[in-house]
Amino acid sequence: MRLRDKVAIITGATSGIGRAAAILFCREGAKVVAVGRRSHQGDETVRMAKATGGDAIFIKTDVSKASDIKKMVEEVITAFGSIDILFNNAGVNLEGARKHLVECPEEYWERTMEVNVKGIFLTSKYVIPHMLRNGGGSIINTSSMVGIVGRKERCAYVTSKGGVTLLTKSMAIDYAPYNIRVNCICPATIEGTDITRKTLAKARRDENLWQQIILNKIPLGRPGKPEEVAYAALFLASDESSFITGTSLMVDGGYTAQ
Repeated sequence: MRLRDKVAIITGATSGIGRAAAILFCREGAKVVAVGRRSHQGDETVRMAKATGGDAIFIKTDVSKASDIKKMVEEVITAFGSIDILFNNAGVNLEGARKHLVECPEEYWERTMEVNVKGIFLTSKYVIPHMLRNGGGSIINTSSMVGIVGRKERCAYVTSKGGVTLLTKSMAIDYAPYNIRVNCICPATIEGTDITRKTLAKARRDENLWQQIILNKIPLGRPGKPEEVAYAALFLASDESSFITGTSLMVDGGYTAQ
C-alpha cells in the first residue's frame, strides 16, 4: 500500500475528484478525512471509502472560513494524532461569473477567490504547523489547465487558478527545507464533477457543442475521469514523488501541449 498509515485530509471530497481521491487513498492504506459542506454526500464518500477496507471520517467544513478550518484540524488531530497529506481540492466555477471582466458581478469574483485561493491559504495555514512537527508532509493543490493558459469569459476562475499555481510554487520554496513538498494538479474538463456536469450534459445533446468544447480542444478527444486525477494526486502524495516539489502536473488530455 502506497499510503499505509498516513493521515490524509481531502477537501471538496463530497463528489467528483475529491470523492475519487478519498476512495483511492483509503484503498492505499491512508486514514482519510473527507472535508466538504454537504453532510449527506460526505457521509456517502466515507461509506464508499470504508468499503475498500480502510478508515475514513467526514468533517463538515467551509474552507473559506478560518473558524471552520481550525475546528476541522483540531478534530483531525484528536481522531488520528497527525497529518501527513493535504489535498486542497475544494473549488468553485460559478455560472454567474462566466463573463468578461466588466460584466462579472463583484460578489461572484469574491466568492471564487474565497473558495479557490483563500481556501487553500487557510487550510494550509492551519495544517502546515502539524506537518512541521511531524518532520514533513505532502500538499497537493487542485489548479486547472486554465491556471496555465487563459480562457475567454472566465476572468474570475482563470485568475483564481493562476493564483493557485503560483501559490503552490511559493509554498514549495518556503517549506522545502522542512521536508514539506507542495505540488499542484492542473486538470482539463473532468466528468462527474459539480463544475462540469451541466456543461457536459448539454454538450452531449449538441454535436456541434461537443465538437467545440471537447474534440477541438482536447487532443485525446474526451473529457477526463475523476479517478485519473485521483491517481495523479496519489503519486504526488506518495513517497514515489519524494524529489518533486513546486511542479504543476498537467492532467489535461494534451490541452496545454497545443
